[in-house]
Amino acid sequence: MKKLSALFLVLLFSATLGFAKTDDQITDLDAAIKQATTENKALFIIYGRPTCGNCNALHGYIDQHQLRLTKTSFLIANLNCDDPAQSSNFKGRYRNSLDGNTLPFVVIAKPDGTLVKARTGYGTADQFNDFIRDAKKDLKKE
Repeated sequence: MKKLSALFLVLLFSATLGFAKTDDQITDLDAAIKQATTENKALFIIYGRPTCGNCNALHGYIDQHQLRLTKTSFLIANLNCDDPAQSSNFKGRYRNSLDGNTLPFVVIAKPDGTLVKARTGYGTADQFNDFIRDAKKDLKKE
């Protein structure tokens, strides 16, 4: 039983690594918009959960620098869909713009939070880079 409990704790810890909070990680949508406005950066918002395989794959692409998300152009916000306040705020702003029900929900927005592009579900690094490239084009138009 002790081995099973230890294994469970290891698995639980491993599952939460994708959402492990670092000092500079933003997990509040309003704070992200405020900071993006101050720094004049576009927002890359990930709405998911720590136990989501698709979400963890996306975090892996970011951690391994496989996505074209420069710190000078984008501010990344990681919102946990299991947090009632963040869930309500995110859904109030973006839910009608998302086509699908599969996590993660990913939004690229202007610094003020205005939606530019949105997508849902699993994607390869190349698919996310295409999504980012298209959003950058839309951001430049304005």
